Amino acid sequence: MNIKKATREQVTNKGLSRPSILALAIGLATSPVVMAQSGKSPALALEEVVVTAQKRAESLQDVPVSVDAMSGDQLLKAGFRDVDDVAAQVPSLIVTSNLSPLNASFRIRRIGNEGNIPTFEPDTALIIDGAFRSRSGIGLGELVDVQSVEVLKGPQSTLYGKNAGAGVISINTEAPSSEFLGMGEIGLGSDNLQQFKGYINGALTDAVNGRISFSSTRRDHMIDNLIGPDGDSQDGQAVRVQLSADLTDNWSSRLIIGHMKRDMNTMLGDTWYSPTVVAIADAMAQLGAGHPVTNNDPSDRIIEQVGTNDFEQDSTDAVLHFEYSGDGILFNSITGYEDYESTNIMYGVEQMPSDLWIFNDRQEGSSFSQEFRLMSDTDDNFSWLVGTFYYQNEFSRGDKNTPEFELQSDVDTLGAVVGAATIGTPMPTLFGSPGDTGDVYAQQDSKSFGLFGTVGINLTDDLKVDVGLRYSYDKKDGKVEQHTTTELGCILNNLVCSITPDASDFDDRDSWSAITGNTTLSWYANDTTMLYATYSRGFKAGGYSLQWGNFSEEARPFDEETIQNFELGWKAELWDMRARINGSVFHTEYEDFQNATFVGLAFAVNNAEKVIVDGIELDSTWLLTENLSADINLAYIDAKYDEYTGGQCAYGRTSDNALGQCDLSGENLPFAPKLTGNLALEWNQTLADGDFYARVDYRYTDRANYSSELDSRHEEDAYWVGNFRTGWRNATWDIAAWAKNINDEVYYVQKTASPLASKLDGGASFQAYTGTPRTYGVTVRVNF
Repeated sequence: MNIKKATREQVTNKGLSRPSILALAIGLATSPVVMAQSGKSPALALEEVVVTAQKRAESLQDVPVSVDAMSGDQLLKAGFRDVDDVAAQVPSLIVTSNLSPLNASFRIRRIGNEGNIPTFEPDTALIIDGAFRSRSGIGLGELVDVQSVEVLKGPQSTLYGKNAGAGVISINTEAPSSEFLGMGEIGLGSDNLQQFKGYINGALTDAVNGRISFSSTRRDHMIDNLIGPDGDSQDGQAVRVQLSADLTDNWSSRLIIGHMKRDMNTMLGDTWYSPTVVAIADAMAQLGAGHPVTNNDPSDRIIEQVGTNDFEQDSTDAVLHFEYSGDGILFNSITGYEDYESTNIMYGVEQMPSDLWIFNDRQEGSSFSQEFRLMSDTDDNFSWLVGTFYYQNEFSRGDKNTPEFELQSDVDTLGAVVGAATIGTPMPTLFGSPGDTGDVYAQQDSKSFGLFGTVGINLTDDLKVDVGLRYSYDKKDGKVEQHTTTELGCILNNLVCSITPDASDFDDRDSWSAITGNTTLSWYANDTTMLYATYSRGFKAGGYSLQWGNFSEEARPFDEETIQNFELGWKAELWDMRARINGSVFHTEYEDFQNATFVGLAFAVNNAEKVIVDGIELDSTWLLTENLSADINLAYIDAKYDEYTGGQCAYGRTSDNALGQCDLSGENLPFAPKLTGNLALEWNQTLADGDFYARVDYRYTDRANYSSELDSRHEEDAYWVGNFRTGWRNATWDIAAWAKNINDEVYYVQKTASPLASKLDGGASFQAYTGTPRTYGVTVRVNF
């Protein structure tokens, strides 16, 4: 039996004609997901899932890739707002963030990077409406009208190429249609949460359809500050305008333009101060500078800092799709554009109960991408796809007219206290003078080019081979300019001189290229079971650590990363199509793995010689009764530094070489719990001319270390986080009550050395970022 042909016929019988393929493969993005019920299925059966993980519409069960897919209806019932909510359902995905929404970091199969370094490209490619995004945090948080989300796990370097060494996250919004319809939603919750969302859709002419969607979110602070402004609030608005048109019988197009603004106080680190720093703060307070430490618990979301973080973001994005379908071929053009600027003014960046330091972090970026694809669109036993990809990005950090760092009024008191304690003489200028400034300006311009192609051949009715190949070329220009302006020059331990030292400018350019690809053999054991084996190679270009600090020219560049992945997987439907059990076993090797660590007062990147990731994933959905369904998903992943001789030394650890580095070979990667799992139960029942629904889900996260330097003090125990949502809906109304982190679990998402305190006590003090505490609320949606 030709399983591929049977599946395609099922899809075609459900009306996925050329316009629908456009909505899936182009209009909705690179990887949409659609639910369709086959007429041949039993009365009680799971709905078929159709994805385009391989950039063509196929049944999830026929795609030899490890994929988690969520439809719009599933996202709605789970209360989706951003990718962090998806992670609650996907155990192989971990999402972290700290000082800024732009710092969001995605880890798939425990592989990811530090979002604090804007020129350090991610390991997980983020695709929104088919276009590649330059940074994980751009565009997230205010998406509305989401049609589907796909998480492709493991290296995807053939079809996706750019920064897909860990996987791909594809988010797709609804495309315009000719039917007039709309939606409005109001959400109210704890901490004065106020959310408003909506869209209007309809035909503008016989050939042109339009859709406009909007969202607005405001929420009060979730971190209490005993001596200054509170932190971790939300205030963001977004709008997306879309047009789609049937240009001819064969040509169609879709234009998407989005804009987002944010203005809020972001997350603040909750600091644990060492006895040395506590004594310094107390002595300063006695001299009238700052406050004594009265709360030293890094887990209670209560801080003692003079200032807060004022964050603003303004971003615009656009995506333009063209599609031609006819004569057995499908041609796609996807053009992407992105422009953003942000300012994060960190008052009291030293995270102490005194007024010592201000950091003005200004960032600007713009990017352009273009992808062309030509593929077969027939039902025979041979399929092919060829394409090309171009990408350019310009990024800058800093403002040549305004200093980034400025010392404040209490810095002289700090010098007096430390001087008296160490040498017996107060030295008010030990760390500099109020008004001393440090300037840093970093710029990176990058260009990427790729050629790729795949061929699929049905060797028999039950056996298929897929072969893919990609050529990638990357070029980057990076530079850093640093300068200090001080009252007395760079003497003693002037803080700005250590952050932005003069005569430390950097300017370099380099290029990298690689040929990568994959070979996959798929065997269809029967109508409902498929097994596959994959070998793939991946590549991530090198780059530069363009942070402030006293780095040598040799320390700023880092090398390219290469990847080998071996994977065995299966897709199976059992119990008369009422159970779907998919899984994979994999072994992945990363040579010259690009790794970020916190060095002094900034993050820096170098290469770990080798990282090995071994794991097994299990994704299952069960239709237990007509009303009750369950999702049980597990990921057991062992991610280690097989060899890493240049790691950062944790507090109290003796270095292993003359460069002050530590050998971390054999250690687990940070942010890499061995076992994660998700359990969800959902009940649906007809009630009063509508449907009642209730959903509870829990995520388990195993013990892990949450600092890049693997400080043993930063290893945290396992924990559970649960969410609940219940409501009633019909064709017009959807009324729901919800709660997230229902057990109010306290857990950490990151720990690292405290910026200034680490200079005073050798790194004993640290800052911690906790996950979101319990929140709850109600949501009312009306469709018209």
